[in-house]
Amino acid sequence: MKTKTFFILFLLLGIITTQLSAQNGKDGTGSVSAKSEWDGYYIDIPVNCGGEEIERLTGFVTFHRVLHFQNGILIFATFQYSGEVTSAKTQEVFKVKDIFKADEIAWYSTGHCNLIGDKGTHYILTYIYDLDTDIFTIIKCVYP
Repeated sequence: MKTKTFFILFLLLGIITTQLSAQNGKDGTGSVSAKSEWDGYYIDIPVNCGGEEIERLTGFVTFHRVLHFQNGILIFATFQYSGEVTSAKTQEVFKVKDIFKADEIAWYSTGHCNLIGDKGTHYILTYIYDLDTDIFTIIKCVYP
């Protein structure tokens, strides 16, 4: 998750300083959208349900980000991750659909991750990610 923290901070700081003029709208208000330009971003997802880690999923995903500005100030950013990850325990391959919202003001983020396995396993995760402490906390896990 430290990679994710570094990546998000680097991305947000770079965009704030270089792309304010690329916003839609007037007076620095609008959104800037872009997709990942490389083969993938490595993620490591701990699947914790009932306080116990039941899966560890790793792999590469791509993302689409949208930065939202108001009067030239970054208000929040949304990231949509997609791709495939593999279970370290069962080798099951999961399709990932993750929506992550980074709140610039609070420096913590919420996300919703849908993981569908090729052997029938399905997880739906709601999580909080703290950018300052690099702590990834599952607040809700749904699985059959």
